[in-house]
Amino acid sequence: MRIGLLIIAAFWFVPASSQTLQIMGSHETFLPFYYGDDLNKGVLVEVINEFTKETGIASDFRPAARKRQAWNLKEGRANAVFANPLWMPLPDRMHTVGPVLTWRDRVFAQPGQQADSFDDLQGGICLRKWFVYSDRLERRIGTDLVRHNAYNAQQMLRMFLRKRCAYTVMNEMEFRFLALQGEVDPSRYSTELIDAEWPVYLGILKTEAALIEAAESFFANHTVDVEAMLPKLPPPDRNVSIQLDE
Repeated sequence: MRIGLLIIAAFWFVPASSQTLQIMGSHETFLPFYYGDDLNKGVLVEVINEFTKETGIASDFRPAARKRQAWNLKEGRANAVFANPLWMPLPDRMHTVGPVLTWRDRVFAQPGQQADSFDDLQGGICLRKWFVYSDRLERRIGTDLVRHNAYNAQQMLRMFLRKRCAYTVMNEMEFRFLALQGEVDPSRYSTELIDAEWPVYLGILKTEAALIEAAESFFANHTVDVEAMLPKLPPPDRNVSIQLDE
């Protein structure tokens, strides 16, 4: 009986460093936050690597289809995910740590076509096909704005840089990262117009008490400076073709 109690106690007091933070990431990747064939590059990957060094807790990113995120958490294939609380899979079972960073979709404009408000936007706008944008932007599409659809961020940015449209809307750090890959100065195109903005948290299953405690302690003293990290990030595994027309 005593041996049995000792075994139970041994498992109950397992230190956090013996566990693994298994972070689920979209298999489609999210430049520049996590990318690569094994999701082993990116801002959040670097941050979690620092978490591992500081806490001794092993961690990895695990690719998964977005529609199967909840299933993966239920089946124990992952125990954490970066997300906005509004779109957190299994929200009742997750403890949120953060916010870790702010996701911001910015309007970018061709030089000389800067706008001070959404009411000033006129002409062509390059957007992701099937994406829904803010009401104030959607209201102008079809009247003041002509929508040009792209299937992914790289195609959309390429269309924009080749002047197929006057404007585009992208996550500002994704725009800057892709522009850097093509040796394009992103500051030429930035505006003050923000289409969407929300905090990103690290969600951890509530059953992982030790991981939650370690993550809370780490992020309480760790600031994620995405902009400063961009120039130091490795290039994507696949070539990025972003070039200006001569």
